[in-house]
Amino acid sequence: MRHLPPLGALPAFEATARLGSVTAAAEELGRTHSAISKQLRHLGEDLGGGLFEKVGTGLQLTARGRQLQQDLGPMLDRLAQLSGELRAPRNHKRVRLAVSATFATRWLTPRLPRFYAAHPEVEIHLMMSGPHRDMREPCDLYLSYDRLRGPLIGPDLKTYQGPPYEEIVLGDTAYGAVCAPGRAPQKRGAHWSTELRLVHAGAPQSWQAWSRLSGIHLQADREQAYPHHILALEAAAAGLGISIAEKRLVQEDLASGRLIAPFGFRPVVGGLLARVVAATDPGAAHREAVSACVDWLREMAETSG
Repeated sequence: MRHLPPLGALPAFEATARLGSVTAAAEELGRTHSAISKQLRHLGEDLGGGLFEKVGTGLQLTARGRQLQQDLGPMLDRLAQLSGELRAPRNHKRVRLAVSATFATRWLTPRLPRFYAAHPEVEIHLMMSGPHRDMREPCDLYLSYDRLRGPLIGPDLKTYQGPPYEEIVLGDTAYGAVCAPGRAPQKRGAHWSTELRLVHAGAPQSWQAWSRLSGIHLQADREQAYPHHILALEAAAAGLGISIAEKRLVQEDLASGRLIAPFGFRPVVGGLLARVVAATDPGAAHREAVSACVDWLREMAETSG
């Protein structure tokens, strides 16, 4: 009889080891920090010793953890590929689309019924993306919109070792500071000031990037970080402070008056990008499905920018 480790804890370990952070792993996997920590502790106990050790404010793999990471990554990659192959027939038109949870919730998912109405034969499988995600996990499309976070989603292209891809511009983007009515920043001398600035913990540089883009310096008495961008936007709508947003993410809130954009939005030409990854299934049906998805995303971007 095989004596296997707790299998449910392995993705938590792999993500934490790759990202170097329990918080980042929890965000990528859609779990809480405490749930990931509990799984890591359980896994370490089962394998006879700790897998991580604290180094300053971060985590570092122990020798036991490094050994597990070395063998586990290829196993999970192969398992993900095999499960995808088994779940879908060869002629099934299935597109795996990686996108941030906030963009999926606020913009993409509400529009998917329109895609399925036009392409009932295609299934879009959503996968969560983020700044730390590498591209080892099989995927057909990566959707990237946050130019305040960085020029591209995924790893630095100089060190990228994943499958070939084509980058396609879907449309422009625009970024602005948003807050609830009555919570707009105040002008103090030559500067703007606010009580609380809301920060997405995964992209703490966004305020500085927006300041360079807009030419506006917004001073804050204090900052508060949220693990997910959508939580920062909800906090802004609740009147707690001011957040940064791409315009598509807050269009409905702006229209309803739930949020205002006191400085407007600054555009970035070609800011909405799609990375079309070389297909693991080279069949014509699969290529047609990916192409249909890209064309539809471009159409949606043009009509909702």
